[in-house]
Amino acid sequence: MARTWYLVQSKPRNESRALENLVRQGYETYLPLIEVERIQRGKLLKKMEPLFPRYLFLHLEEGNDNWGPIRSTLGVAGMVRFGQMYATVPDDVIDVVRERTQEVKKSLFTAGDAIRLVSGPLLGLEGVFEIADGEQRSFVLLEFMQKQQRISVATADLRTAL
Repeated sequence: MARTWYLVQSKPRNESRALENLVRQGYETYLPLIEVERIQRGKLLKKMEPLFPRYLFLHLEEGNDNWGPIRSTLGVAGMVRFGQMYATVPDDVIDVVRERTQEVKKSLFTAGDAIRLVSGPLLGLEGVFEIADGEQRSFVLLEFMQKQQRISVATADLRTAL
């Protein structure tokens, strides 16, 4: 019988734990991750986060693999089902997700976003995010002295303007 990808739901923020415990039990699993920029404690950090929060994929052969331990695996909330049918994902969809997640990077800001400076000498000014300038700095456009100025500031000093 052919192997099929099934959808597993993890407990909140337990995707990695579910993945680790399923792999430890000998299951073939896949958790798509993307690189995301976040500001924590005033510093810009790059972290790997799940592309689909609370979901991972499990490659099983119906009738041959033991499905019993899956529900009681630490970090797993259960298998996704529609009535009595388990949710399956075609192999070509998994292949596309694998290919695309290698190139995906989710930036904190994108060009054209309205931003506000929350610290530094320009505290309180609002402008437009233009582009990241390396790891820790960004170029922003600010209305300053009745003229639009392109200024490099610490990315950690920026927040989305509301």
